[in-house]
Amino acid sequence: MIKEFSVRVVVIGDVSKSGNYHLGDEAMTEVAITQLKQRGADVTLVSGDPQLSAEHYATATVPRLGLRGVPRPKKLRLMKALENGLRGEGEVPESMRSAVDAVSSADAVVIAGGGNLNSSGEHHLFDRLALSRIAAFHEVPLYVSSQSVGPHLSTQDREIVKEIADRAVVFGVRERTSAQLMRTLVARPEAVVLTYDDAVLIPQTDSTVPEVDVSLPSRFVIGSFTVHPGATLMRPQEYYRTIATALDHIVASCDVDIVLAPHTGALGARDRQDQDCQGHAHISNLMTSSRVHELPVLSAAQVARVTSAAEFTVSTRYHPLVFGPAVGVPAIGLVTSHYSMIRMRGALEHFGMSTFAVPFEGWNGVFGQKLVDELMDDRAQLSAHLKEAGQAAGRHQVQWWDGIVASIHGTGDVMTEDVPITTQPYRWGTAQDQEALAVFTGVHDALNRTRQNLTLEVKERRRDHKAMAQTVLQLSRKGEQLEDRCDRLQRELEKSKKDASSAQRSLQRQIEEIRKKQRLPGAAMRDQARLRIRSWRDKRA
Repeated sequence: MIKEFSVRVVVIGDVSKSGNYHLGDEAMTEVAITQLKQRGADVTLVSGDPQLSAEHYATATVPRLGLRGVPRPKKLRLMKALENGLRGEGEVPESMRSAVDAVSSADAVVIAGGGNLNSSGEHHLFDRLALSRIAAFHEVPLYVSSQSVGPHLSTQDREIVKEIADRAVVFGVRERTSAQLMRTLVARPEAVVLTYDDAVLIPQTDSTVPEVDVSLPSRFVIGSFTVHPGATLMRPQEYYRTIATALDHIVASCDVDIVLAPHTGALGARDRQDQDCQGHAHISNLMTSSRVHELPVLSAAQVARVTSAAEFTVSTRYHPLVFGPAVGVPAIGLVTSHYSMIRMRGALEHFGMSTFAVPFEGWNGVFGQKLVDELMDDRAQLSAHLKEAGQAAGRHQVQWWDGIVASIHGTGDVMTEDVPITTQPYRWGTAQDQEALAVFTGVHDALNRTRQNLTLEVKERRRDHKAMAQTVLQLSRKGEQLEDRCDRLQRELEKSKKDASSAQRSLQRQIEEIRKKQRLPGAAMRDQARLRIRSWRDKRA
């Protein structure tokens, strides 16, 4: 591990949104901060709640850049204003000044996880694009770690991701599909590196995030479930009931308790109406077994420690599939969307456990009981394998951060080798079971991918139609203003014509009067005499 002279690093993750603690995102950012600090860096964190993040991570903080929760046209205007402000051709938007000041005096910028770069979360794209442009203007090197890219990226958003990646010294992604996508986009494919999720290091992190006293049963399975049903097309109550049934079967077949660990909400909160806690309350109420325990929102480090004592984990959340293998505990992912399939299979693939990502609709009555039975039969073997694999993952990510800090110092290079993919994954059940799982998964993912694409296409079209309607309204208003102006100008022109005609007549009268005044005395008599003489001559002729 490198610890040299201090460097100043600005880090952006996805933390403390309105006081909310999103466990997985916070875990990745906490790891980035810790790894940098351990190597002598002074860290400034870009945060949704600077005061709260400063308390959690004992580091300097600045607010986000003001790009969240605003329409895309306004984001584009803010980006343009930022560019003009950096060039001295205007003012930097007030919401961005703290970040600009921090980057201007930094030695590096790190884009850490939360790492979802896709068209569903365009605020992430614009936050990171803005920071990358600020870094480029001040010639500060950019490093990217622990990202998932896509699977849905509009043409416009692909250009944003490409711009960010092309500026990066190295761009770390956490699943093979993201690596494949990024290498088709960027100018330097070799700068894209497949790594583990940085949260594999959270069990090794000396966390400063507050913990909560909890009591745990002697034997338990830990579960974490989203409050929403994803792309399953289920109503929330049906979704909760399906999970409750699955957990009741696990209790009965494994003689374990269920511990529900929420991943979003206010840290330490036990409020059953708050995000994951609300969903867990519904699940608990629908279970027939009383052997279920609802935890409050715990820190990432504490959840990892609770996970280490579990028989296994089962979740519709992604990060349990990172925490479990990191501490040697089998992890099952219930896939509710194409997006969750990409991430869950990607995380488990690193540990040879990709067959533990099971379509949500195929759990009860199809694959669930077979998988759980075989997992419990092979648990000792699986845990030994995962313990070794988890330690290897931790060593790999430590080396990853060694390379980043060495590059910042100018004393070494970033890591460029991908994590090797296990070619022989663990297979549970019979060959027929695995074939059925492969077919079910393929059809399930194809349907979810279609649903996702259609949903996002509709969302984009609605956004485009709304933007077009606003443009038409603005043009209509401008047209009305132009018509009013034309009418006003026409009236002014008519008045000017009348005024000009009146002025011309007045001027003509003045000229005639002046001419009269300029004639010599007797001039009128001479004119009359000349006319008479001319008339007489004409008659003579």
